[in-house]
Amino acid sequence: MKTNKLITWIGGLCAFMFLLNACNDDLDGTTFFTTDEMTIIGTLESNPEKFSLYVEILKKAGFYNSLKSYGNYTCFAPTNEAVQSFIQENFNVNSLDDLSSEEHIEYLRILVKFHTMKSGRLTSSFIEGRLPDTTYTGDYLTTSFLRGGGIANVEINREVTLDQYDIRTNNGIIHAIDGVLSPFIDAIPATMEKAGTHTIFVEALKQTGYYEFFSVVFNEFGTKNNFTILAESDEIYAQEGIFSFDDLVTRISPDDSDFLNPNNDLNRFIGYHATKNFLYTADFPEDNFINTVLPRNAIKSFRTDKELRLNETETGVDDTWTSLISEDSNYPSKNGVYHTVDKLFTIFVPKPKHIIYNLISDQPEYQSGLIRSHQKVPSTAWERIRWFPESDVRYLKQSRNSNIDHTVLDIANVAWFEFDTPVIPKGKYEMLCMGNFGNNARAIFQIYWDGEPIGPVYDMTSRAADTGWPDEVLMESRGWRLGYEEYVDNNGVSQAEKAGNSRFIISRELLIGEQKSHVIRFETLKSGNSPMDFVEWIPVD
Repeated sequence: MKTNKLITWIGGLCAFMFLLNACNDDLDGTTFFTTDEMTIIGTLESNPEKFSLYVEILKKAGFYNSLKSYGNYTCFAPTNEAVQSFIQENFNVNSLDDLSSEEHIEYLRILVKFHTMKSGRLTSSFIEGRLPDTTYTGDYLTTSFLRGGGIANVEINREVTLDQYDIRTNNGIIHAIDGVLSPFIDAIPATMEKAGTHTIFVEALKQTGYYEFFSVVFNEFGTKNNFTILAESDEIYAQEGIFSFDDLVTRISPDDSDFLNPNNDLNRFIGYHATKNFLYTADFPEDNFINTVLPRNAIKSFRTDKELRLNETETGVDDTWTSLISEDSNYPSKNGVYHTVDKLFTIFVPKPKHIIYNLISDQPEYQSGLIRSHQKVPSTAWERIRWFPESDVRYLKQSRNSNIDHTVLDIANVAWFEFDTPVIPKGKYEMLCMGNFGNNARAIFQIYWDGEPIGPVYDMTSRAADTGWPDEVLMESRGWRLGYEEYVDNNGVSQAEKAGNSRFIISRELLIGEQKSHVIRFETLKSGNSPMDFVEWIPVD
């Protein structure tokens, strides 16, 4: 019976949300400074013919005063018709008064949180992919324009559309929707399995052990995982003559059935299809590598306004690449998103290329919105960044700076800090770094590459007179280069126009003999504040 199935689902959702709700929740505050001005609640109540049932849900869930208080929210409010249809179809009741059990109330609380974002967002911020901020359940809602017809036909989470939008109030924005959104509970593998369009890939996930791996929502430190999986649908496999899991085994790993072995070809094949970076289509790098779950391997990404090219061949003649099928991609789950590729996605070995690695914006925790600017966290909050001694460190995102994405790792008074690099193809490179330097309060470092000292001392107290800025010839002779013209602050001033944003040359000939990730450590010779921006590798002929 459908109602019993939903109640079971609700129980599972409520139990799952217990851990999430154990954290401080702004929407659950006990004190609200309310106002009689036209708030979200005031606006909803002034339109009872459209929103009276959602107002009733807000009252039953205990969030009526929350959306009547000062703040800045986005409220996705289902219409009366949507709410009525939802409770009839899923609970077999005609009135919200019949939803009175403790389990029902907890579900309504989760429902409201999932329909409320932590900042006011107009439809002008909607893109093909996730919205900029999370809901109060910690999830990203998605918007899709694939139906065409502009904002009026945009889909939220691929399940509801807008009935009315951009309703401004003095504490946020209301978007009326023609259905009730379903809170995320399933991890990516279960979401894919229920969709039923990727059955061969899902079976491969199970056989290789990755189904369980990608079903983990929180890591050992309590940080939420957000995986991205690129999968072939059954239809794409059929185009390759693959009609079953056995056919896939015959194609990928015909002589080895130990699929749980990390060295097994099928295991490697599936591991290559995923990354710990949180990437909707709009988030793929314009021209960079993406680390995969398969160690020592990466996906080459090249994105333009019109297309996304993954693993483009580099012959110079009739080059090919893999793309995503738009209408079958950007499907969200509780711990990430999955996309559908348009052809068999095999492991690719790229040639050396210019890599710029931002210490903050290229981290999964930043991409997932798990760590915010100015928020001080221990090193365990980051998977790929570490420091000693242990202390709480923050990053800064400030538009007045010309850093990439305006972000820096704002680290100070440590004996050392280190980070894992992206996977770098084998080859010969120059290696440079950039931080905001130029005063005596900055630090001085010796840099280490995989445990070995490399390059001269990186003196962040250096000034223009020391680096030779802006004379490029003099700077080169002293081991420095201008910053980049394309990265500018909010006044349009570029890195190249700032002496304190020059790039430091760590090595002119770094030979990387194996494609893999490496460890770079900055060991302190003189303590001080060290706002670090990026490290880069430039291929050398």
